[in-house]
Amino acid sequence: MEAFLLILCWFQCVEGYSIKQKAQLHANLSSGYDRMIRPGLNQTVPTIININFYLTSLEEFAMEKSKMTVMGSFGLEWTDSRLTWNSTNFDGDLNQTSLFVSNIWAPYFILFNPHYEQMPILSGEQSCNVYANGKIVCLPSDRFVVTCSNSIDFYPFDTQNCTLRFYVPGYLASDIVFQPLSPTIHMDYFEENGQWFVKNTKNYINRYSINGINVAVLQLEVIMQRRSKYYIFSFLLPTIYINLLQIFVFVLPVDSNERVGFSIGVLISVVIFLTIILDKLPVAPNVSNFMTKLLFDMVFSSLMVLAVIIVSRMHHKETDVKLPRFMKKILRIKDEDTENTAVHPKKIAKSLDILFLIAFSIAVVLNIVFYFIFCAVSGATLKSFHSSNRPEDTRSIFGRPS
Repeated sequence: MEAFLLILCWFQCVEGYSIKQKAQLHANLSSGYDRMIRPGLNQTVPTIININFYLTSLEEFAMEKSKMTVMGSFGLEWTDSRLTWNSTNFDGDLNQTSLFVSNIWAPYFILFNPHYEQMPILSGEQSCNVYANGKIVCLPSDRFVVTCSNSIDFYPFDTQNCTLRFYVPGYLASDIVFQPLSPTIHMDYFEENGQWFVKNTKNYINRYSINGINVAVLQLEVIMQRRSKYYIFSFLLPTIYINLLQIFVFVLPVDSNERVGFSIGVLISVVIFLTIILDKLPVAPNVSNFMTKLLFDMVFSSLMVLAVIIVSRMHHKETDVKLPRFMKKILRIKDEDTENTAVHPKKIAKSLDILFLIAFSIAVVLNIVFYFIFCAVSGATLKSFHSSNRPEDTRSIFGRPS
């Protein structure tokens, strides 16, 4: 049985290609090859580059620097008819080899909106797979640091949109055609970020006009939403608790002499929260809705301090106070003697407490309700905007249609 297997293997097994044959193949491919000329026997026909992008991690989104850092890998594929061979000339199994980017034509792919200096995606030290039919496949990976605008209007329920733009300088849009194989970025190998959740991605081509020259730009759009649970429990809920707590200052007995201290303590708490939020937010021309809410909280707290002082001063007044009839109606003070307009100070102080309690309760609750309503309505508007399809268009370098 063993002898039969050895004889069968002798006739069936084919000897693989040698290193000498591979070196000969490389010599044949490089002979007369000009890497300065793009592929295509007919140079009027554009070179088609198939593109995939695999996002592996969202490392950082620094709002104060308008910077996003991601790790990812490109899948680039094109055909070069000059890099073809007959595998039967190399024992029939030399169907694929690897060549350095410095030895073949490769698109000088660079980032259009870098945060630092521009760097090519395909460098000379990288290698690409070359197949016998002329197909070339490159899988460059890198850390991409891009500049992107941000909005803090809906912090901490904000959604940010950042775009990576790539193009090949020196070639017109009619020379090279980018062809995304997927309308979205591949997330198969993505590692989740602790602060941001990638909500959606887009992969499309725009045509920009730079100094009158039309250039095709690959745009990889990342739409991310802040994980707001931490901010809800750390900032939002404590501020709401303080808002509701400060109203009860008008329930405290005036004679306890704790009203002014209590109201000033709440005011200091609101100011501290406002300072913490300011330290975490970037300098931006727009103001966060949460900061606006805190500003109104500080205004209400300041007015409450003044109201407490007025009530305390009125409570400890020794002589009766003359009030006009319309003031009695506002304060709901009933007096059997219609001719005498003087009212006991403690009676006025008690009525002022009820009035201030109702007025500030309505103001605080409306401030909270309006904040959530505005965030919900604006968030729905942004969701509708981001879910709309982005068609391929032609723009100038300044963003205006060309």
